[in-house]
Amino acid sequence: MALSIFLSKIFPSPFLKNFVGMVYFWSKRVYNIYITRKRDVSAVKTKSYKKKEKHTRPDRAMRWVLFGVIAFLAVALVCSAIFGVVTANKNKQLTASNVSQQQLISQYEQSAASTDTLLKEQQSKITDLESKTASQDNAIQEYQQDISEITSNYNKLVQTKKQSGSTAAPKYAISAVTEKTCYLTFDDGPSDNTLKVLDILKQYNVKATFFVMGTGKLSYVKRIHEEGHTVALHTYSHTYSDIYRSQKAYFDDLNRISAAVKQYIDVDPKVIRFPGGSSNTVSKSYCTGIMTALSQETLNQGYVYFDWNVDSTDASGNNVSVSKIMHNIKTYGGRNKQDVVLMHDTGSKNTTVQALPQIIEYYIDKGYTFAPLTTSTPQVKHGVRN
Repeated sequence: MALSIFLSKIFPSPFLKNFVGMVYFWSKRVYNIYITRKRDVSAVKTKSYKKKEKHTRPDRAMRWVLFGVIAFLAVALVCSAIFGVVTANKNKQLTASNVSQQQLISQYEQSAASTDTLLKEQQSKITDLESKTASQDNAIQEYQQDISEITSNYNKLVQTKKQSGSTAAPKYAISAVTEKTCYLTFDDGPSDNTLKVLDILKQYNVKATFFVMGTGKLSYVKRIHEEGHTVALHTYSHTYSDIYRSQKAYFDDLNRISAAVKQYIDVDPKVIRFPGGSSNTVSKSYCTGIMTALSQETLNQGYVYFDWNVDSTDASGNNVSVSKIMHNIKTYGGRNKQDVVLMHDTGSKNTTVQALPQIIEYYIDKGYTFAPLTTSTPQVKHGVRN
């Protein structure tokens, strides 16, 4: 029993354990035979030399057999020990591999749980966005209904005037703005930068409005018109002391730029912008009350004037930094249903050209569409202060 327990601890393999046990068994038997024969040899020592020699030779043979068995047993023990060490190392490696696999499985399960949590959060956000979108759609429908009602009332008013014998035409048509719209406007051109501006607008498929004056690049209005932009008027000279000294002086200058534009395009522009805007007060230095008179008389003559509600401030100096232009756009833009952005198209406004792609992308990200100003666009104007 003790031998069996000892062999079980030393030899993990059942085959080796049985083999070593068998070797031990036969070694023991050979050893017993050897002892027995040695006794027999001792008993007959008194006999003749021939008999002694006869028994001595087998005695030597048995010694070699016993030595061989012991040597074989020693080799078997060493081999078994080596095999046991190798097997133990393999078991350790397998154990380490199993532990590593368990860790990987645990990490995967944690990652899967984290992913499920993120998916639930995203689904919750999507649900909230869908709810907000539904609310916005309802608000838009209500806004459209209000616009339809206003338009209907306006048409009824026009019809009433016609029936009463009034021949006065409406000052401008009403156009409902059902989505956020950005109107990019460029004053004081055309210039050397005009073609660069047109290339950028074409790249983004965006339409804009150019308030032109009598410059040496006036022929560019042909391309402006052909590419779907609005050619609008900004007076020929842009000289305050000349155009604001009287109504006649203003309209003489306005008619001059209108005639110059017609040399290049078969259009009679009716969209205008006052130099300095309708709220300028510098005109007061040349004629008190001139802006009040002009703001009414231009409408009477079929013109529609536009100011702005987003100022890029690129007129505050030459080559105002792009970062400053974008700061002003982001500060004042993107708040209205209808943004009319003021920029300038002169040879010294290179940074305006550089900022234009960023301005367009800003409004795209805000969900705006782009359009040129027309006589049917809802009027954006300042309060007249002269």
